[in-house]
Amino acid sequence: MQVDFYTKAVLTVIACCLLYFVVRDLSVVPDAHAVSQDIVDVNIVEIRGLALDSAAASPIRVKVVD
Repeated sequence: MQVDFYTKAVLTVIACCLLYFVVRDLSVVPDAHAVSQDIVDVNIVEIRGLALDSAAASPIRVKVVD
């Protein structure tokens, strides 16, 4: 019975390794890539359903990451 346990253990380890190799390359959310390096004009109309008027709008901090 020792050989049977050893064989099952080795096959389980091999199956887990193969599963890892398959799953590691899968991506649930596809990667996003920039199309160009041009500057894009962004106009924020509302935040969480609240409309922004130019008189009452406060500055929004933006972090640019390269």
